[in-house]
Amino acid sequence: MSKKGLQSFAAGMILSTSVLAATYFISNSNEKTAAPVNNAVSENDIKEFLIKSGQTAIDTKEYDELIAFKETTLIEKQKQAEAPIEEKPQNEKYTLKIVEGMNTGDVSDILEQEGVIASAKDFNKFVINGNYHTKVRMGTFELTKGMSFSEIVNVLVK
Repeated sequence: MSKKGLQSFAAGMILSTSVLAATYFISNSNEKTAAPVNNAVSENDIKEFLIKSGQTAIDTKEYDELIAFKETTLIEKQKQAEAPIEEKPQNEKYTLKIVEGMNTGDVSDILEQEGVIASAKDFNKFVINGNYHTKVRMGTFELTKGMSFSEIVNVLVK
């Protein structure tokens, strides 16, 4: 690059820096005269936002109480699901035949249709959560209507 070219480049840099500095100082003076913006968020603002978005806020103590209530309710439901149902005859026998290719969902559906259990969904969850689904054998089994889930599983895995 020649001497004249370098001087022209330096003059351009000085001019552009001057324009940027002037723009900065002019725009800064306008901001100082503008009204201050309040960015503080109040508790009422938060509550309104949560209500608009379909949510709610609770304190830790209430949350812990709700969790404890949920756990006791789940335990009670599981006990009810395992308890024999009084409406059905207790000594009525049913013969269940499990063949190759059947899964625990098929077995629980059959047991529900025959009235041995009240809910195929609950029985299937019990079998899977107890890890019994890998231990169920093929064969013919004698079951009694009204047996608990654990009694049925004991017969199917022996």
